[in-house]
Amino acid sequence: MNATVTDSRRRLVMPPELPARSPVLVQQIDADTWIVRRARPEKMHLALLLPDIKHLPPDPEWQETESRIVAHHARTIAPFEE
Repeated sequence: MNATVTDSRRRLVMPPELPARSPVLVQQIDADTWIVRRARPEKMHLALLLPDIKHLPPDPEWQETESRIVAHHARTIAPFEE
């Protein structure tokens, strides 16, 4: 994003990609150099704790579905030789 224009009141004119009233950070490097960055909120990180499942209860519906998946993919896999 480049903004190189000021208006009659010496305000910096930002490009249209930046929404109106967006917070910005202004950093002065030297007397003639300024860096203007859009201030974005920090993203919150979420930690999700999942239980450690050692054994699932039997589910006949899922067993049938899993058997169909295995049968479908077993047709294209070469047999394993030890």
